[in-house]
Amino acid sequence: MKKKVLIYPCGTEIAFEIYNSVKYSTFFEVYGGSSDYDHGHFVYDKLVEKLPFITDNSSREEVSKFNEAVKNYGFDFIYPAMDGVLTVFARYREELDAVLVAPDAFTSEASRRKSKTYELLKGIIPLPRLYNEDEIPEKYPVFTKPDIAQGSKGARRIDTREIYLSLRNSGEISDNLVLEYLPGKEYTVDCFTNLEGRLVYAGGRGRNRIKTGISVNTELVSEAENKIFWELAEKINSVLHQRGGWFFQLREAENGELKLLEVSARIAGTSAITRNIGVNLPLLTLFTFSGQNIEDIIINDYKIELDRAFANSYRISLEYDRVYIDFDDTLIWNGKVNLRLISFMYQCLNESKKLILITRHGGDLTEKLIKYRLTNLFDEIIHLNKTEQKSDFIDKTGAILIDDSYGERKEVHKKLGIPVFDVPMTECLMKSDD
Repeated sequence: MKKKVLIYPCGTEIAFEIYNSVKYSTFFEVYGGSSDYDHGHFVYDKLVEKLPFITDNSSREEVSKFNEAVKNYGFDFIYPAMDGVLTVFARYREELDAVLVAPDAFTSEASRRKSKTYELLKGIIPLPRLYNEDEIPEKYPVFTKPDIAQGSKGARRIDTREIYLSLRNSGEISDNLVLEYLPGKEYTVDCFTNLEGRLVYAGGRGRNRIKTGISVNTELVSEAENKIFWELAEKINSVLHQRGGWFFQLREAENGELKLLEVSARIAGTSAITRNIGVNLPLLTLFTFSGQNIEDIIINDYKIELDRAFANSYRISLEYDRVYIDFDDTLIWNGKVNLRLISFMYQCLNESKKLILITRHGGDLTEKLIKYRLTNLFDEIIHLNKTEQKSDFIDKTGAILIDDSYGERKEVHKKLGIPVFDVPMTECLMKSDD
C-alpha cells in the first residue's frame, strides 16, 4: 500500500520538483497542500485546499490547527516545500501526526538564519567577510541581504560609501547582513545525507543564469572540479545534522576563492538536473525518512545542461468525448509523428474518449499508418476523396476537430458549430502531467 505524502505549500518551485520526482513512485502517493489559489491547482491530481497558512512566525497552536486540518487524510509524511514552513514544522514537529520530512530543529534554524550559519561554520569553511552593525565598510561594492529570506528577496549590491550611508540612515537595510561582495562565478552544491548522517552525494553545478534568485540555467561541474565541493559538503555535514536532500551555495571571491553564501535544509528546485543523472533527491529523502539507510546511488555519466522557462497550464470548460483528427501536417508533421498531439491522443484514450482519423490523404493511408506505428490507435478511420466535405462525416455530438487547415476548420465550425483546433491550440486541451 502506498504511503501518503503531503507537499506543503504545493505551489512553489521546490514543491514542483518534489512532485515531479515522486509522482511515478510505486511506494508513495503524492498530494498537494494549499492555503491559497496558486499554480498547484493546475498541477496536482490530488489537492487539499484552504489549509491554515504556515509562515516563519506561526506558533505551536497554528501548527496544531494545520495538523487537525489534514488529520483525516491519514498522511504518512508531510514534506515542506518552503524554508519558513520547514523551520516552523521542525520546531513543532511533535504537533504533527505524520513524519516530517525535514532535519531536526537545530539544523533547520541554523540553515534558515544566515548569521547563525556563518557563526557555526566560522573557521571551518571559507566565509565572506561580515561587517558588524557599527562598522562602515571601506571597500566597495559590498553586498547586503536579509538574515532570513529566500531567493534574492531583499538582496542588493551597494556600490559606494554614500549609497551605503543613505540606506543605513534611512533604516532600509537595518535588519540586513552587510557582507564582502563576491564578484565571481556562483555555484550550487546539491547534497544527500543518509540515515546515519553520512554524506552519500555532493554535486556542484554552475548557476549560469539566474532570475529572481532561481537558477534557470545550470550545468554539472566535472569530476575533478567537484572534489572541492565534496570536501566543503563534508565539513558542513559534520556541523549541521542534515538528513536527506539539502544544498549550499558558493561564490568566487576576487581572488578566486570559493566562499559560502548559504546552506539550506531542503532540496533546490533546479536540483532536477541531478534527478536526470540518477540522483532523485526527494525520493531518496522519503526513503530515508521511511527508515531506509541509503548507502550508494547509481549515477549516469554524461554531460547535461538544464535550462528552465515558464510553462503554461490551462483549465478549460469544454466537455467532449469524440475527437476528429486530421492526418497530413497535423498528426504527421514534417515527416514525423507530432509528439504533442500523440501525447494528447493517449490522454484521450486514458479517459475513454473516441479517436477518429478524418483525412484526404492522397497516398496509401494504411501503409502510412503502419510506417508510423499508428494502426491500432483509432476507433474509426474516415478516408475522404478530394470533393467530400469533412462536416458531412462528423457526428457533432460531443465532438471536436483538430486540423491544420484554416479552411477545413472554418467549414466544419460554420456548419456544425463544434470547437475546432489548430495544433498550437491543443495546448489548452493538455492536462498537467499527473
